[in-house]
Amino acid sequence: MSVTDPIPFSNGIARILSRGDLDQSEAWRHAFEGKAKDHRFYEIVADTLGANFEHHYLSLEDRAGKVRGIQPVFFVQQNLVEGIPALRRAVEKVRQRFPRFLTMRVLMIGNAAGEGHLSACASGDEAWMARALHEVLGPFARRSRASLIVFKDFPATYRGALASLARDDFTRVPSMPMTELPLAYRDFDHYLTTLGAATRKDLRRKFRRIAAAEPISVEVVADLTPFVEEVYPLYLQVHERSPMKFERLTKEYLSSLGRRMPERVRFFIWRQNGKAIAFSVALLHDGTIY
Repeated sequence: MSVTDPIPFSNGIARILSRGDLDQSEAWRHAFEGKAKDHRFYEIVADTLGANFEHHYLSLEDRAGKVRGIQPVFFVQQNLVEGIPALRRAVEKVRQRFPRFLTMRVLMIGNAAGEGHLSACASGDEAWMARALHEVLGPFARRSRASLIVFKDFPATYRGALASLARDDFTRVPSMPMTELPLAYRDFDHYLTTLGAATRKDLRRKFRRIAAAEPISVEVVADLTPFVEEVYPLYLQVHERSPMKFERLTKEYLSSLGRRMPERVRFFIWRQNGKAIAFSVALLHDGTIY
């Protein structure tokens, strides 16, 4: 049986789509409507991070042939000793001859570069999609020789829709936490008054150091392409210092964000003496900065 053969389930059929198939799909253009990272973001990830992941898309049709959702999934050869520096040198030596030593092929549902979401075409179809995925993912993983199925970084808001998975074959495991900061402040000084004394003291110390140094300016741009060669090494420095790694973003990824999602993406570039010393990326959607 081919990996791309359709998979029937009790309420319909799942068809395995490639990245190229999405361009012909009207349903795909409605996937992730209302989300900060809409279908364009998933396309960017597949187009620019493809060397790290193997992307597929499960088109879930009901018995009437209506596409109820197109769920992005991807395979990754997961490093089982990631985050264990003591073993890294010995394992890398073995991998010179056996590249997949202490790795596992994992099927992940969601987004390789962010939190996961169900891509129901209608808001009321998320529970239907979860039940369909519950039936489809097992056969798809087996035919693809994946050893583990993971719903990657799905917010707690999906617990109701995904409850049937937790009752049966899946176990919920905490992941890296998302944080929120309501911006209910008149200005920055008002925000400072809400902080604890120790935090305010630490900030005052840092502000004094900044005031004594050369001025730092910030520039906000929608397209990072003209600056990507300058700032990308800053990202690599942070990435290499991290003890836990998953995706490695590319220059093409950063440039594509601004070109293909210009109304939502903003890049912040901090400079000192004209030299970029830091940068960050944010998404703007529905009154929220991500």
